[in-house]
Amino acid sequence: MKFRAFIITRKKLITIITAAAVTAAIGTAEAVSDFKPVSDDGVYRAVLEEGMGVRKQRRKSLGEMIKNALGFDIKQPETILDVYTGGGKGEDEQEETAEDNTDEAKREGADIYEEQGDGPPFPTKEEIARAGNLEINNATDYTVDLRELCSQDLKFAVDDTGPQVLIVHTHTTECYNGDEMPGETERTTDTEKSVAAVGDVIAETLEEYGISVYHDETFHDYPSYQGSYTRSLATVTKAMEEYPSIKIVLDVHRDAFVYEDGTRLRVVDENADVPTAQVMLVSGTDSMGLYNPDWRENLKFAAKIQNAAELMYPGLMRPIDLRTERFNLHMTTGSLILEVGSNGNTLEEAKNAGKDVARAIAAVLEK
Repeated sequence: MKFRAFIITRKKLITIITAAAVTAAIGTAEAVSDFKPVSDDGVYRAVLEEGMGVRKQRRKSLGEMIKNALGFDIKQPETILDVYTGGGKGEDEQEETAEDNTDEAKREGADIYEEQGDGPPFPTKEEIARAGNLEINNATDYTVDLRELCSQDLKFAVDDTGPQVLIVHTHTTECYNGDEMPGETERTTDTEKSVAAVGDVIAETLEEYGISVYHDETFHDYPSYQGSYTRSLATVTKAMEEYPSIKIVLDVHRDAFVYEDGTRLRVVDENADVPTAQVMLVSGTDSMGLYNPDWRENLKFAAKIQNAAELMYPGLMRPIDLRTERFNLHMTTGSLILEVGSNGNTLEEAKNAGKDVARAIAAVLEK
């Protein structure tokens, strides 16, 4: 479990230097510890998964042929589905609360964005609002207009009152090609090799832009896969009670698909300068009857991230996936699942994708 809050501005830098000088003069010191959970040891049996998803086929006819042959739509992600708990039925309900940003917080955060030059420049708010050719795989009966949603303002804004973003992993042991535990399938309890490592990159990148992040690496799918979403909901609830400043919850996963010949799905950003996986944003709804009245706000957030990413990193994003399930995304108006890469990608490719999508998120949240 990690908590970072590196929001540094010119005004705060002067304050920090002054405080350091006073501390040195009186000969006192304070040590700060960064706690990291110890990975569980022991044998982990990965649950066999069915119907795992792939990105949109380049030729529709090929996609239809595969769908007819396999009996399911391979464009839909499977790794986010908790088929053993009925899609999260019976989860505790909690309404989200959002805090408004203050003028002072806007002023203090502005310098970070102006000074940061790592990667392509941020698009303006107006450019992000003018959505381009956004793509969506809509598994629901709802009719949605991504362009209209993208043009609307978010119901929240980040500030410096505490952690603004919570990163969790419902399937914490998901890992990438070649990083599995001996004798296991696509799973590891080593958080330096799992999706938790990608969460670290996302957190670090957001913090570079003055956005405070609380990264929770609790195992929710180990030692038992069944009930993962119920356990991750408890983690999110506890974190939001401890840090009511949280406005955004990002559940970071990786997708998965195994072809008939045994090869694994690898999704790549072919326009990137370095090996980079693709990212898919997943948004839930209330189609299954679970409480989720603000799901369109989450979808709005996804549309803005998708458009910002396409402006900054064309080819990074897969189509947004709108699902009938809720996936615990009812806790805030900024809750999303991020499928970073797939089981055929390397950890390096996923980390590069995590950094790029985090910069797109930072662009959307820019004060």
